[in-house]
Amino acid sequence: MQRTPRSSPPRSTIHDVARLAQVSTATVSRVLTGAKPVSADLAQRVRDAAAHLDYRPNPAAQVLLSGRSHTVGVVVPDLANPYFAEVLKGATPAAAERGWRTLVADTDEDPEVEYRAATELGRWVDGVMLCSPRMSTLRLRELATKLPALVVVNRLVRHPSVAAVLVDYHQGMTQLCAHLASLGHRRLVYLQGPPHAWSDGQRRRALRTAAGRGLDVVQIPCGSTAPDGHRVAEEALGHKPTAIVAFNDYVALGVLSRLTELGVTVPHDVSVTGFDDIPLSALTPPGLTTVAVPKRTVGRLAWERLATEGAGPSTTATSVPVELAVRGSTAPPGQGRR
Repeated sequence: MQRTPRSSPPRSTIHDVARLAQVSTATVSRVLTGAKPVSADLAQRVRDAAAHLDYRPNPAAQVLLSGRSHTVGVVVPDLANPYFAEVLKGATPAAAERGWRTLVADTDEDPEVEYRAATELGRWVDGVMLCSPRMSTLRLRELATKLPALVVVNRLVRHPSVAAVLVDYHQGMTQLCAHLASLGHRRLVYLQGPPHAWSDGQRRRALRTAAGRGLDVVQIPCGSTAPDGHRVAEEALGHKPTAIVAFNDYVALGVLSRLTELGVTVPHDVSVTGFDDIPLSALTPPGLTTVAVPKRTVGRLAWERLATEGAGPSTTATSVPVELAVRGSTAPPGQGRR
């Protein structure tokens, strides 16, 4: 005998809650969305009825009624990069503590995809965190007029509706160059980051200053991934540097891999540095000298800017300090630690 499967009980509706609480559906809506205040007694009756019926409001309907989604959109250029994963680990828990959800979009380093993703998210969220945007300043300013609120991480945009959280990349690269110079290095190769990255511009600005103080710096277009570092490592060696300075740790790990394949010893034959201090940096032999960026702090601060004041004047940008982390991948030229 074939058994007829039981159907699930129908979900409770706002009308069910109103009947049980003996109030109007409008009152239920005001209590659950927080759109307008009601008396404490009415509010408690509605919440008790909703809990008894296990009523779960439709999120889309709540947005229409209250004009608020309690959702933040986060747009990143590359989720495969551990840097952005760590930024998310700072922003997402902080948002969750306030009852907010997080929607994430990956743009694969494409400025046009980035613009479209942020614009689309703006239809559903109360604010957007744009991490290391690659789009032009003109497009960023245009985007700011379309979003309910915008906070930009690692990009300074002079616009009255854009707040910013900035890592001090210039100071970090300055510290890194000073460290290499103190070891006796005079010829460096810098592996550049993505061409539209503001943070790469800050690093290169510090390198220009270092070059004016006696360091010979050769720059090579590279990128931001380990395969990029692996690809250009041999070209970097062709410039006879005593140290290779990578855009980030991810690139530096690719460099280390290729140098091992070529039989080049780090730091005896050449020193290698990264930037950002991702978790693998301390674990990969011989330990990567890098600049430690408090990535979770960056994410948390960006969320706080969005939550407490939305977008604010760019002149109030929040600056995040960095710290040099010296490990085994750097040593005096030709005198590596054995």
